Amino acid sequence: MAELTLLFVLLPAAAVSGWLLGRGQQARQRKRDTQLSSQYFRGLNYLLNEESDKAIEEFVKLAEVNRDTVDTHLALGTLFRRRGEMDKAIRYHKHIISRPNLGDEQREQVLFELALDYMRAGLLDRAEHLFLELTDSRRVSEAAHRHLLDIYQQEKDWVQAIEQARALESAGDADRAELIAQLHCEIAQQTLSAGEDEATRQHLRQARRYEPGNARARLIEAGLALRSGLAEEAAASYREACELDTDLLVGHHEVIRKVHEQTGQRGVLLDWLGRLEGSGLLAPALQLARLRSEDNAHAAADFLLEKLERRPTVRGLEYLMQLLSSHDVSLDEVGPDLIRDLMQRLMDGQPVYRCRQCGFSGSSHHWLCPSCRSWNTTRVIQGVLGE
Repeated sequence: MAELTLLFVLLPAAAVSGWLLGRGQQARQRKRDTQLSSQYFRGLNYLLNEESDKAIEEFVKLAEVNRDTVDTHLALGTLFRRRGEMDKAIRYHKHIISRPNLGDEQREQVLFELALDYMRAGLLDRAEHLFLELTDSRRVSEAAHRHLLDIYQQEKDWVQAIEQARALESAGDADRAELIAQLHCEIAQQTLSAGEDEATRQHLRQARRYEPGNARARLIEAGLALRSGLAEEAAASYREACELDTDLLVGHHEVIRKVHEQTGQRGVLLDWLGRLEGSGLLAPALQLARLRSEDNAHAAADFLLEKLERRPTVRGLEYLMQLLSSHDVSLDEVGPDLIRDLMQRLMDGQPVYRCRQCGFSGSSHHWLCPSCRSWNTTRVIQGVLGE
């Protein structure tokens, strides 16, 4: 309804603007007035009956596209894009750009809107061509570079993406150093997989130059060192990466343990994990428990229980059960009440109901969802932590 209201406002403006341009003679004026009125109401009738193609034809006839009416026409074309009618938006913007009496700035704006149409329609090659043409524009150059950056990231053309990010940074759009570092890491990952070690090193140097604290670059360096047989260097890179971003320990703990054992650095690993315990993650404690269980399973279980009492997690409880089972430690030896309390605390933090319409979750049932205001959409959560 809001879009139709906008059309009602814009279309008469376009009609009047076009009509005023032809007010040379009174006879022509009356004839033009009659034609405009007829075309205007025909266009509205088609639009209200959702016959967009016929509506476009009438609106194209309705007002001459010129320097005074182009903004109105652009608004109409953009409206079709917002409604998801991409073929109609493209057709309408192509009609505008075909007019010979547009100014340079207006032509650039129409080309920009047409490029947005192509991008929204998934025609990235056509959008890319137009945005590249607009990078020299004084008015829309920055926006064109931003959209090109988006296109190249979608296409995984990391080299071109870096070029656009640098152009934006030079224009003062924003600090793109972190982004550029990640793009160099993407290329380094590709060259590492392809066995191009020197190219990998070059892009890793660029990543660290743009973002000295980039943890991902250290991970790739560790992989490169491992392939080169430099296990100690790989271990150091893994530790450095996890110190920069402790979350990485969750996905790389196994290779970190293996590389330290391979180099006889078990003690170094134990000390390092002990220092990471203050990060707030349970992952360092889990890895410490695994290592300690090789020497004393009971002590490892007690250590892990102490950590889980402070910060209970499903993964931690799963490993505790695994540790007890694999080392023949009974629940009575570690305290069944502690484990029961741990389970209760885990369940207390879980939602019981979830709205199937919007995903809102909570511990209470609502006939009317507090989030999306839908009726009777709240259902009991099913699965491992449900029901």
